[in-house]
Amino acid sequence: MIMNIHFFRKNSLEKLDYAKILEYFETLQNFKIYYTDDNVEIVYSDVEFSFTYRYLITRQSRVSKIYELNPIYSNINFMLEIPVMIPTFLAKEVLTVAQKICKLFELEIYESTLPDVQPFNLVDVLVLFEKTRSAYVEKNGLKDKIVYDNEKLNIVCKYQRSINNLKDYYNNEVEVHFIVPVLDEKNKISGMSYDWKLGTPAIFPPYIDYFNIEVEGEASLLVSREEFFKILGNYFIEIKSFLPDLFVLKPKKAKTVKKELRKLKKVTITNLDFKVLRLCDVIEK
Repeated sequence: MIMNIHFFRKNSLEKLDYAKILEYFETLQNFKIYYTDDNVEIVYSDVEFSFTYRYLITRQSRVSKIYELNPIYSNINFMLEIPVMIPTFLAKEVLTVAQKICKLFELEIYESTLPDVQPFNLVDVLVLFEKTRSAYVEKNGLKDKIVYDNEKLNIVCKYQRSINNLKDYYNNEVEVHFIVPVLDEKNKISGMSYDWKLGTPAIFPPYIDYFNIEVEGEASLLVSREEFFKILGNYFIEIKSFLPDLFVLKPKKAKTVKKELRKLKKVTITNLDFKVLRLCDVIEK
């Protein structure tokens, strides 16, 4: 489901220069502009979360009740489409950009459940987003989405956004990978997973439920968090200053963990059939 936020502008202001809007998006990372006969599409692509959303500049207004709205404003045929089945962490990032655009170009907003055009207020729009998402889940269920603890999901998202910073901090001497949500539909089990090659220096992210351990020349091992840390926890150092529940296996100790392979094999999970999701497919409980 998409939540459409339409942008309006006071009639008393000078005419909006759309070229300046496009120039602004060209200064932002991960946005690309596409031109068609009917509209201009400004698409944001997010590698860390495998997520996209877009702004549109259209030839005609897409506001269905436009004649019922305050006539001191004009719809400028510029809108934001934000998916509602995403984490609040992502929604806040998306709406923060929208807030800056409203301030820069003196815009107001309208959404179909609002009584009228109103100034952009980040807190109010986030509340509206979460209400819209809750109503959608209540009516349609989760489908291919999963839920996760609010505070933990926020930390997980912060980690995903910090991967490049962690690589730089450790001078690329340790592996830093994406967190991957997983779902076993048959057994109704879900969680966060992380891939790690046995014996490789690595960062271990917060709140991982399952570790997928690659073993050279052998099949991978799926191990629960509890068993993983029970067997290997003594080799890791907790990075308390960055994020909670974040650990590093430094190069000097990395190779020595291979001697624990036999223990890891004994606790391998074999009765789950996980499919991989995107981190943008996880929402708060």
